Amino acid sequence: MTFTIRRGALIVAAALFGTALTQVFYITIVSNSAGETLRRVTWVTEMALFTIPAIVALVLANRDRVHPLAWAAIAVGGLVNLIQVGMGLAIFGPAREAADEAIFQSVLQGAFFLYFHGKAMFALAAIGFGVSAFTSGGGLAKGVGAIGILAGIAAAVLCLLGMANGMAWTQPAGAAGTLATALLAILIVMTIVDEGAG
Repeated sequence: MTFTIRRGALIVAAALFGTALTQVFYITIVSNSAGETLRRVTWVTEMALFTIPAIVALVLANRDRVHPLAWAAIAVGGLVNLIQVGMGLAIFGPAREAADEAIFQSVLQGAFFLYFHGKAMFALAAIGFGVSAFTSGGGLAKGVGAIGILAGIAAAVLCLLGMANGMAWTQPAGAAGTLATALLAILIVMTIVDEGAG
């Protein structure tokens, strides 16, 4: 199967939208459940989904001459989120068992720093694709592009506050970042289809 910008972009968009869905699922179902198995299954699913943009967007950053910085931000966001999920899967358990509670808190704070950073990268990419849709698309594309820009700015600011101040910003930054990620996925599809990228 030949790699094309269009095909790669659609794969990334599907994976990003999948991560937004898993975030909603985690907040509404998993966080209210006592089941560790469901939590780990969700995290493993996210790990697989974040791996896709981390790899594919890296190639697209080199191939797509219109959106290289947005693809680079997506690749970095995918990689950072992959590390963050890996911390949850591999480090949270042993850190919880440590005699000193500060060890687990340090790991948790580090994981959430990466969580905020990854969401901020997707937010910046949403701004990039939003500007592209707004400046070169039709009426619907302009509207979605404007919403993507605003959501991206809001998510980037909230995630920056989260990185600077810690987990107190988890809910607003997480919600804004998830919305920006979903809009990013939609904007990628709209932009790539509209441009007819090969």
